[in-house]
Amino acid sequence: MKNTMKKVLALFICICLAMPIVCIPASASNTYDSVVDYVAASETGVENEDDIERKILAYKILNKVSDFFINDVVGNLLKLSIPDSSAVIDFESFDVNSYENFYPGMDKFIDEPQGDKVWSLGYGKASVLPDNFGEKRYAKGAYIPYVYGNEMYKDDDGNYEDLMARVIIMNDGSGRGNVVFISVDAMGLANSDVRVIREGLKEIAEANNIVSINVSCTHIHTGIDSQGVWTDPIGCLLNNTITDTVKYGVPRDFIDSLVKGTREAVKEAIADMTTGKMYYSSIDIEEYLFDRTAPISFDTNMYKLEFMPYDSTKTPTLITTFGCHPESASFDWNQDESDPLKLDRKFTADFIWYTEKLMNAAGFNFIFIQGNVSTVSSSRHYSNDELDGSAHDGAMRYGYEMGYILLGMNMTKAERIALNAYTGDKLGIEQYKGQEGYTIWYEDLPTVGKTEVKPILNIKLKQFTVQIENNLIVTLGKTSIADNLVLKDVKNNYYTVSEVGYLEIGDDMKVYMSPGETFGELLFGGNGAKDFPMPTIREYTGEDIIIMDLMNDAAGYVANEANYVMAGYQYNEISGGFDSDTWCLISYGKHAGTTFIKNFYEVYDSVK
Repeated sequence: MKNTMKKVLALFICICLAMPIVCIPASASNTYDSVVDYVAASETGVENEDDIERKILAYKILNKVSDFFINDVVGNLLKLSIPDSSAVIDFESFDVNSYENFYPGMDKFIDEPQGDKVWSLGYGKASVLPDNFGEKRYAKGAYIPYVYGNEMYKDDDGNYEDLMARVIIMNDGSGRGNVVFISVDAMGLANSDVRVIREGLKEIAEANNIVSINVSCTHIHTGIDSQGVWTDPIGCLLNNTITDTVKYGVPRDFIDSLVKGTREAVKEAIADMTTGKMYYSSIDIEEYLFDRTAPISFDTNMYKLEFMPYDSTKTPTLITTFGCHPESASFDWNQDESDPLKLDRKFTADFIWYTEKLMNAAGFNFIFIQGNVSTVSSSRHYSNDELDGSAHDGAMRYGYEMGYILLGMNMTKAERIALNAYTGDKLGIEQYKGQEGYTIWYEDLPTVGKTEVKPILNIKLKQFTVQIENNLIVTLGKTSIADNLVLKDVKNNYYTVSEVGYLEIGDDMKVYMSPGETFGELLFGGNGAKDFPMPTIREYTGEDIIIMDLMNDAAGYVANEANYVMAGYQYNEISGGFDSDTWCLISYGKHAGTTFIKNFYEVYDSVK
């Protein structure tokens, strides 16, 4: 009887904890509770500024009530009633500066090329699928726990897709050391798992003067669970609250495969290093992106770095960053008619696989580093072309179209037509042109120039503790369902360790390396940044800084604390309505944004 009660309690708790996993925002115009209905019923049909302000105030009150119930009532009950796992560490005795496997980067920044004054870059990649994949079933990091599978999707050539670690290692010839960037096909990795990967690279780093190792995730929603909350939350909860033996949420064999894959890819990249020139360009792709939640503010640009080796026998490398959730394929998660529960259990690298496939066909190595992802998803505006097909087909077409834009942004129309033919017309222009709704990728694409990038590589990072104020996330961490390092102080507050960084590549690319999914208004400003207690990023730096999100941590959504809501509504200036907002259910808490950005400003000030 006692065991049955424990299981029932655990199931209830896991349902509560699953709320941030399964909530999908919908339009507030379609979904209301009674309070919101009351607010909407007060509409007169004539909107003026005073009416809007009253509605905004009413929703803010509603949001505060919602947050209080979710975080201070339900969340606090979970936090106080569930015991800590044995992995929780005493905050007062923890010294963050002694925390191993942190790479701070460079103490000295340069403004002009020094030393050899030349770019060196190497590329490598390796699979991160566990050796037992296909035999053992793994949980899909998607929307509901316990969706297990052991099969990858096949691409349009009949080849199984793969989950990869892609690596570049680079230096500017100044003699200040090599910098490594690793991009993993996963939803996100806790900073503690990033440090496990770095531990596996320690000897390689020492032998090759690597001063910075940075691990980001492509953020696919259709890969193996890399954050622990979808694999076995009930089993972890029961084990970690009853026994002293810790069972972590992320399967250890998957962590082992991440370490193995990144080691192989880094070694390959080192062996591939060669000198060459770097070129920079960017293009607006707003029509291909969609911000799902107000306030609407996001980076609409795709950024490209093109490394061209002096040695013509070496393969050039194309590096890109733009903000977009690779989740097109996940929209079929509950529509597989062949499955008894109609769940899509196959894994896929989403559009990333197909963008890389096109790059390789054109003769390039390829790495995608997630940009200012915020709540931005793929619009598929042009790339779905009103063609019938599955969500996975949509991901394929989106990936190919992003690839064509990357390759063709600097080309003339004639060159794009030649490129399209050379790469096998992956979007089927010859097949579908003239069909109603079908668009041709190169027809309205502007031609942009590219500039040669000076060999200047500067990078500096900072590690720090951040308080976890979201009690749902506290519970996931304190019970080791999630892999995060968790600290607890004498006042029963919980913390974890994260990192931020500042990166410069020539005079062209200046980057805030963010540990979460940063809302665009914290970069750009505007009404969404109203009452933010510090300057926005571009306002503070006075520079056109961009963001690379999910870098060295997966801290969830990072919002303006003045607009923070775990489940509520935000005013949409564009539509004139209110969008539902549940994103901050997946966040460290209300003040995470100010903590991260404050630490970033300290890094920036220390080198500027």
